[in-house]
Amino acid sequence: MQERENMRDKAKIFLIDIDGVACEHAKAICEWVSDEYGIMSKVEDVTTWDHDFGQISFCDAVEKLYPNKNFILNMEVTLGFGEFLNHISKMMNVKFASARKCSHRATRLWIKKNFGEYETIFVRSKANVEFKYLLEDNLDEAQASADRGKTCFLIRRPWNDNPFTMKVVRKVRQIYFVESFAEIIDFFNDVLK
Repeated sequence: MQERENMRDKAKIFLIDIDGVACEHAKAICEWVSDEYGIMSKVEDVTTWDHDFGQISFCDAVEKLYPNKNFILNMEVTLGFGEFLNHISKMMNVKFASARKCSHRATRLWIKKNFGEYETIFVRSKANVEFKYLLEDNLDEAQASADRGKTCFLIRRPWNDNPFTMKVVRKVRQIYFVESFAEIIDFFNDVLK
């Protein structure tokens, strides 16, 4: 019975965001800012998408650095993500998605180097993609997807850890605000019981 349930779930698509979920993009940006400008920057400081480091904003740093293949390829995998991916891939069809405007080839290489062969798509809005579940760090993406009836796991990050996010999450039943990847596995383990 359990095996049949798992086979049926493989038809469901679990869409996973890359930046802020699979990879430590904010850490890479903060390290570059620290090296380039001598400004001690930490991920915890990045409480908005356009955090101002003083010499450069987060978004401007992304625009400057993301076309660099080596920058993309050297980003760290988020701690615990590999184990999570291993587990969830046994239960569902996993795809990666990103709103990155450039470095698509390098991004696909990063995915392959760190996790193996997975489909990776680049879209302006993930809500327009076909999937059942979404793992995301951007509240707007999670909300747009939940509005279309999709189940979203919003992983807590400094840029979404605020009262506004909590207010939205309390209102939207299909968004689960999670602290860790383990909480998502627990969710599915409970559902499959």
